[in-house]
Amino acid sequence: MSEMPCSIHDLEQAIKQIKSVIAARINVNSLGEIEEVHILSHSGRAPKQIVRDVESILIAQYDVQIDHKKISVAQVDDEEEVPIASVRSNRPKLVGLTLRTVNGLAEVKVELQAGDKLIEGVAQGPSSSNNKLRLFAEATLNAINPLTPDTLLFVTDDVGVTQLAKQQIALVSITLIAPPGEQTLTGCALVRNDDREAVVKATLDAVNRKLKFLRND
Repeated sequence: MSEMPCSIHDLEQAIKQIKSVIAARINVNSLGEIEEVHILSHSGRAPKQIVRDVESILIAQYDVQIDHKKISVAQVDDEEEVPIASVRSNRPKLVGLTLRTVNGLAEVKVELQAGDKLIEGVAQGPSSSNNKLRLFAEATLNAINPLTPDTLLFVTDDVGVTQLAKQQIALVSITLIAPPGEQTLTGCALVRNDDREAVVKATLDAVNRKLKFLRND
């Protein structure tokens, strides 16, 4: 993409026209190419549907094509969605997390509830602020490892926190390595109280749907 046929603001405004979308932010690289599209929406519609709508409206109105993998959707829960929780009760949910730092090294432990099982994962590494967030994602993946077949491997690619519509959002990118090949999974979660907790929830957001498919439940 050598030159955008319109401004980034125009694209963001077009995305905001989509049903359930609250806000949108587009990040571009030094060449003006779209690198990331971050969307905040109500939870009444599936993220995949919103992503498809984003692709459609950008190509229809501005002839701008974008890879769906570059689009992330963070959702604000609506009260009417509460009954859906009973359907998802078997998915891993955050119970607790701890962080210990000794001599420049950090040890992170994440505890999850999966059905009637309590599972935990641990990760260690340098205690820099950026790496600590990454460790919370890795500890989460280590916790859910017993739920996945031995032929599968989840690898943390990138972890970050960004701002959208005055909301802090945790973003996680994970690679699923499986016999058919590699697949990129992305997840996001609103930072409500703690960015570390949000990173754990974003990691679960990235893998939960895939785990449901793999476990056939």
